[in-house]
Amino acid sequence: MNRREVLARLAGLAGAASLQGRGLEALAQAPSLQTVGKRHALVFGNTAYTPERQSIPSSRKNATDVGAALAGLGFEVRREVDQGAQAMRSMVRDFFAAARAAEGAPPLAILYYTGHGVQFQGENYMVPSDVSLDQRADGIARGSINIDKEIIAQASLPNDGTAALIFDACRNDPTKNPKDQSGSFNQVNPPRGTIITFSTAPGRFAIAPRSPDENSIYTAILVDELLKANPAISVKDFLDAVKFRVKRQMESSEDTFLRTHAQDPEVAANLRLRMSLVLEKLPAPVDDAEEKSWARIDQTVVPAERLKLLKEFIETFPKSRFAQAAQVQLERAVVSEAATQRNRVQIDTRIGDNEFKTDQAKALDGDKDAAFRVAQMFELGTNGVPADERRMVQWLRHASELKNGIASYKLYNYYNTRGMDRDAVRYENIAREQGFTPPARLSNIRG
Repeated sequence: MNRREVLARLAGLAGAASLQGRGLEALAQAPSLQTVGKRHALVFGNTAYTPERQSIPSSRKNATDVGAALAGLGFEVRREVDQGAQAMRSMVRDFFAAARAAEGAPPLAILYYTGHGVQFQGENYMVPSDVSLDQRADGIARGSINIDKEIIAQASLPNDGTAALIFDACRNDPTKNPKDQSGSFNQVNPPRGTIITFSTAPGRFAIAPRSPDENSIYTAILVDELLKANPAISVKDFLDAVKFRVKRQMESSEDTFLRTHAQDPEVAANLRLRMSLVLEKLPAPVDDAEEKSWARIDQTVVPAERLKLLKEFIETFPKSRFAQAAQVQLERAVVSEAATQRNRVQIDTRIGDNEFKTDQAKALDGDKDAAFRVAQMFELGTNGVPADERRMVQWLRHASELKNGIASYKLYNYYNTRGMDRDAVRYENIAREQGFTPPARLSNIRG
């Protein structure tokens, strides 16, 4: 296929979103918040490193405060500080084994890590305290915990349980020049039942104070949000709320250094259920109009309409129990509505199975990983949708604009194989900026 033919097939990509099918407001974005079963939390704080200048004094307080906040929400918490590789591996295995053994309602397991982190050859690592940082990245990686293979790979829980993995760590290689992003934590494609968050963007520092009596910026906000979380906010909305607050606070700081190095946390999710962090049940409704307004938002998928409804809800019910969730969903809707319009995303309620419809709704709510999964469905013709190259590209562009580096790299490959050099270069650069480094076996750009 030549360039002109490709352009003809993709001609519908520019302009406003295309809507197909009726009942767009009747398509539920996702099920209501689910009752949570057993709650487990494993909290790591690695402070002491060699050489001493690489130590992170705030990690102990980070781990202590996160552990206490989670315990206050009903989690069974194990907190560990300055552990070596062998001990950490054993603790992780025991943690996930306990979560998988839980009976009854879907379990919720949270693993929090604060300390050093690196990437090597496209894979991410937590650095134990007994690994010297006075060596090359390959040496550090050999002694460290592979996040992709040793954490994420065993994080899927039975009975549609949820595993939340939170990493408050630098996403740069401490052995490299700060401007070299090739050693940063990589983007991840979350497996089913997981939500993974990094406290800063790829290639960027996570700001940590030198004082052992202060939290890092990300963890300070995480703890504050945990202390005021209510049953009406889901795990995904909660972690997005932390992400948006960290970014806003640092970008508006009077400190030039903080503004220059403002963190933009990443949240990657693939959740089947919407769970609340809080055990208590929602109080009985006191305002029928409020309940109906929120239900309408929850059942509306078109970004422009959700944006309008969320603004109206916040203005009308500023003290609602749904206020936290409404605010974070509003921030996502602003981004998603713009991306949907620019990429002419075709919304179709007439096709697809329930998984497709759910992921389409999540993608239109600003979920970059759901947008990538929808693109894959159109690429492969699965989940009750036809194989459709044009729609695949629409959804890949949507995912890319929502900062999915894997989608950006896939677009690079798509355009490169079709001789569309300008678009190929554009998406190669975007993928690099978004921090996706393909493993060496997959990459013809970099090793």
